[in-house]
Amino acid sequence: MGDLKTILITGGSGYLGKNLVKFFAKDGHEIILLVRENSNVDYLDQLHGNFIIHRIGSTDLEELFIEKKVDVIIHTAASYGRKGESLSNVIDANLTFPVRLLDIAIKNGVKFFINTDTALPKELNAYSRSKKQFLEWLESLSKDINVINLQLEYFYGPYDDQTKFITYLLGELASGKKSIDFTDATPLRDFIYIDDVVNAYATVFNQLDNFKEITTVQVGSGNAVMLKELILEVQRIANRLEVQLNFGALSMRPNEIMKSCADNSFLKKMGWQPQHSFEEGIQKTIELEKN
Repeated sequence: MGDLKTILITGGSGYLGKNLVKFFAKDGHEIILLVRENSNVDYLDQLHGNFIIHRIGSTDLEELFIEKKVDVIIHTAASYGRKGESLSNVIDANLTFPVRLLDIAIKNGVKFFINTDTALPKELNAYSRSKKQFLEWLESLSKDINVINLQLEYFYGPYDDQTKFITYLLGELASGKKSIDFTDATPLRDFIYIDDVVNAYATVFNQLDNFKEITTVQVGSGNAVMLKELILEVQRIANRLEVQLNFGALSMRPNEIMKSCADNSFLKKMGWQPQHSFEEGIQKTIELEKN
């Protein structure tokens, strides 16, 4: 995709966004970062690339698209609602803002919109409902802009947010606690290492001409594992066998999803393959965070 030079990435201070910026910066793309007012983007100081930073509260989006010819938008910005955000803040981040961005993109002839979707069902919480509501708008406007909707399973890796399950689990195991409480941990989950997720975006980006209107692409390892087995595996890899794990001590959340697993056959047909087993991903996460 040599003719697609300018990429606008939302959520460039978030975990997924940072990793995508690092990847695309290596390929010489001009990257426009659209971040919140208080976002920390100090990591850019360690990268070699052509970056333009715009903060949402103080940027006129209409003027931005007039001044810069944006070829591709990669939308990763989101609010999970895990840190006490209000309902209106979650809706604004996951629905109102991206709809406005989409509207402006269409008016200014942006060719492709790569959306970051969730595998979670709409009914689970405010985060998943607002994400699926935005997907409905993408579907209705896909005749005006080509949309690739990447539907992500549970991704993890080094330096992720403490609200994420794997990061939380590793932190608890390393904390010195003698025991940790869990639910019965019987649901099955598909976990995928961050580098494999980034490679999925790269695979799609390098074949954008094959996408017309809207296509949903499921991104995951394709292997669903019971959470209890996964927790025990992390405990073993982290060498914290002395910690007592109290399964069944906590109640399962309402509307819990009993199984979530990606059908990644579409990605594999495009030449993508996950390069990290779960054990390799956990080991790499532990080693990088130690260093």
